[in-house]
Amino acid sequence: MASKIVVQEAIDSIEERTSKRQMEAAKQLHAALAGDKRAALMLQEGISSSDVPTLLEPIVNVIFLAKYAAEVNVWDQIADERLEDNFGKIKFGDFNIDETHIKAGGGEEFIAGGLPSVGEYEEYQAVPYTTSESEKEFAGKKGVRARLSWETLKRVGNFDILDRMTSAFAAAAARQEDLSLAKLFVTTAGNVGTGFSGKGLASNPVLDLAGLEAAIAASRTDTVDGRRVLGSEFKLIYSSALMLTVRKLFAVQQIKETVAGVEKTFDPGLFLSPFSPIEFNAMDAVSGGTTDNFWFVMPKGLARPHFWQTFLRGERTPLITIKDSGHFSLGGGEIPARLGSFEEDDIQTRIRHVVQTFSMFKDGLRYSTGAGS
Repeated sequence: MASKIVVQEAIDSIEERTSKRQMEAAKQLHAALAGDKRAALMLQEGISSSDVPTLLEPIVNVIFLAKYAAEVNVWDQIADERLEDNFGKIKFGDFNIDETHIKAGGGEEFIAGGLPSVGEYEEYQAVPYTTSESEKEFAGKKGVRARLSWETLKRVGNFDILDRMTSAFAAAAARQEDLSLAKLFVTTAGNVGTGFSGKGLASNPVLDLAGLEAAIAASRTDTVDGRRVLGSEFKLIYSSALMLTVRKLFAVQQIKETVAGVEKTFDPGLFLSPFSPIEFNAMDAVSGGTTDNFWFVMPKGLARPHFWQTFLRGERTPLITIKDSGHFSLGGGEIPARLGSFEEDDIQTRIRHVVQTFSMFKDGLRYSTGAGS
């Protein structure tokens, strides 16, 4: 779900730019959508004599943003948000200290991963370091347009099509954000996505307590600069097909196990408490259900991001624009016969959204296809 603050800022910006005539048109549209026949008639009459499409654009965007904000998303529970200033190449860097050159200082032994002591009047040690840099291509513009015929808008009472259109566009914009991330988890061919490639669990266990235990153990063997990735809490990400499996797992009250003829009882929290389950149904849409048994584990709270959901600065929210085919003048009234479009006789509405997700670091990530082989 889009941040309410972000959406409200976008709405405030629209309202600041809205003229008095556009405010009046907004009131008429609200009334028409609420069933006011007189308001609908006035708008219908205006289609042939004024710049109604231009006047309605601000209110259509406000309605659209409100519906977009109400859509439920999952990506913000998984990826970090980032804003970019421009399209094109964006660079990401990493910084690594070469600790092999650090010596004990101030009479105290140096432990890797920390800082050496500095004695009185001693110099701070200078250390060599390395940097790594990767490039990503940010070209995240997405969009579609719909054409409303002149005949449709001339029919009395058909202005509710604008409401239905904004609902459909709002849902599509919100879904695109989830789909952009889901494509890094699974592919349309039914394979694991690039965001998790090389991070499969041995034997691909099914989603059960033993599988979760194996995922924690494997995740904590990853290293960064020679140090283990010691995640203590994890996100468990799964498709809708595994929803009941996850519910059953997290409903377990007690675990009994017989070892060498002795029955032992365990607290299921030992296996389940580190995990926060996240149902990510966008994976179903990407793979067509062919990855229903896949499940993924991500450690929480690490310094390096796993995924960046990237938006264009100043264009954080999607935008709807409306264009007529030249039948109306900006100030109202019909345009001269020699101007405007000859081929088209419609009003077009377009949605534009700029969003793209990048796989960054794979520290501690693990997945299983659930095949149990």
